[in-house]
Amino acid sequence: MSAVFSDATNPAGDAPEAKRKGDCVIRIERLTKKFGRITAVDDLSLEVSAGRLFGFLGPNGAGKSTTIGCLTGLLDPTAGSIRLLGEALIPHSVEIKRRIGVMPEGLALFDQLRAPEFLAFNARMFGLDEKTTRGRVEELLEAMDLKSALQRPLREFSAGMRKKVAFAASIIHHPEILFLDEPFESIDPSATAMMKEWLRRYVAQGCTVFMTSHVLETVERLCDDVGIIHFGKLAWRGELKNLSGGGDIECDGRRFATLEALFLHIAGEQHRRLTWL
Repeated sequence: MSAVFSDATNPAGDAPEAKRKGDCVIRIERLTKKFGRITAVDDLSLEVSAGRLFGFLGPNGAGKSTTIGCLTGLLDPTAGSIRLLGEALIPHSVEIKRRIGVMPEGLALFDQLRAPEFLAFNARMFGLDEKTTRGRVEELLEAMDLKSALQRPLREFSAGMRKKVAFAASIIHHPEILFLDEPFESIDPSATAMMKEWLRRYVAQGCTVFMTSHVLETVERLCDDVGIIHFGKLAWRGELKNLSGGGDIECDGRRFATLEALFLHIAGEQHRRLTWL
């Protein structure tokens, strides 16, 4: 797997100016997305720097996947602006989209294809040459423990196997920004540990990850920064370095020793009891 996240020049194109740590590579200004009368994302402003692993959290229906849809061009915002890698994201922003990778909520797999065919299609779509494509497809399939299923169409894959293929497709061109929507859901522990290590190496190279997850312990151990969205609005944004050092984080004048405690404070810590339990 080392070649996919190596320090070599990305065949899909490089933008060294976007790889300096500290550069703002994701800038969201007053983003709003409505579906009829429902406001899924409400006046959201947020910045993420290069070389950071950013966790985007919130309860079900908070607007996480909708935000990622807008950030990756899958959805058109109702209002607001988005800049990726210093460029405005507008409809048909092909060059920007070549420099990002996306693992969306719905996975977007072509079920009639086999895994090698699907990964090769994604690699060529992002401009990788035939030799690089062949090498990375082979390496990813072996690393993801999918070689025993090479002759089966994707529609026959289990949920976890489909997640592995979607993740492999999102990283095969070594994007500068990687958007992941619940990347570890349904993945076995061994593959999860391997994926986390890849992501750590990826951001160490100056690239950026923007991910959602409901597994707060994983986010606390893996992410550098976190934003918590609630009812479509950004409720908290901060670094997690204090937690990794045994400290705590502050919100609303209170101190929290874990990300879970902070999340429950923001999203609602009152648990309803069932009359029969």
